[in-house]
Amino acid sequence: MDLAACLSELSEAPGISGYEGPVREVIRAAWAGLVDDLETDRLGSLIGTRYGVGEEPRPRLLVAAHMDEIGLMVTRIEGAFLRVTSVGGVDRRVLLGQPVIVHGAEPIPGLVGSRPPHVLSATERKKVPDFDDLVIDTGLSARQLKNRVRVGTPVSFARQAVRLENSLLSGKALDNRASVAALTLFLHELQPIHHRWDVLAVANVQEEVGLIGAQTLAWHTQPDLAVVVDTTFGVGTGVTADRGFKLGEGPAIIIGPNAHPKLFDMLRKAAKRMEVDLHPEPAPRSSGTDGWVVQVSREGVPTAILSIPIRNMHTPVEVVSLKDIGRVARLLVRFVRELDEDTLGQLALDSDD
Repeated sequence: MDLAACLSELSEAPGISGYEGPVREVIRAAWAGLVDDLETDRLGSLIGTRYGVGEEPRPRLLVAAHMDEIGLMVTRIEGAFLRVTSVGGVDRRVLLGQPVIVHGAEPIPGLVGSRPPHVLSATERKKVPDFDDLVIDTGLSARQLKNRVRVGTPVSFARQAVRLENSLLSGKALDNRASVAALTLFLHELQPIHHRWDVLAVANVQEEVGLIGAQTLAWHTQPDLAVVVDTTFGVGTGVTADRGFKLGEGPAIIIGPNAHPKLFDMLRKAAKRMEVDLHPEPAPRSSGTDGWVVQVSREGVPTAILSIPIRNMHTPVEVVSLKDIGRVARLLVRFVRELDEDTLGQLALDSDD
């Protein structure tokens, strides 16, 4: 599998929270020959199942990564220009000059613009533009725009993925398409493995607007264990080693109340046997990931959260290491191979744990 090509295609596909259709079809095509069953739930999450070879009823492992991305939405049409707001946590500092796609009756290219600095006051030049200061210019006339776009139309960033040196790749939506790429590679490498448990690989929707898709899919799939794969802060400008993780030096794993302690230990030991560095990521409260809602589904699901470091999070120029994505995929394969009929019993928490 060409990981860089896979990630580039995933990154470039539009899929704003609540409007994930285009990227879901890219994932569906990539997973179709890798799973025994492929379904879409009522909110749009894609669930691929590989059946195990153990005796029925087999335990079920959920491995999940959200497919949605941050973006914009049209709030008002003002003549030949569009006013917008954010869908998810968009970094307003990088919006000016960004190329976008307005997903109207058909895709329309546009640019995010504002008043030129020459007409701003000294105070205005120093502040980050609010959404009220920004417009999208498509080049269409007021009449053409009104016929082709309506309030509520999603707007995605138009950004091609770029290969950088040292096995790095930059693009939009790497939070969390990097993790979807890891799951795709995981499914490829799982093909010759006769694993005992059923494995459910999921690309879920609407994480960026409230962990919505993961909450419903956990109830729908009823897993016995779960591993959520997401991104975390990579060391870079303004992010020191005490707040992030170096790209290319291995993924992180969350430790804290949102992570099952014995499942945490299992994955750390599996990584050690593979000689893969897996860095603890303290999360004393909510992890802010889909693991938060998966963990408390039904009577509770032992959950672990793996994190792939990225730089420039929540911008159209996120950066990730292909090496880290590959390590996550291989770790998941190793973990699945080691699951057996005794695993759930080994995860039981005694009263003194």
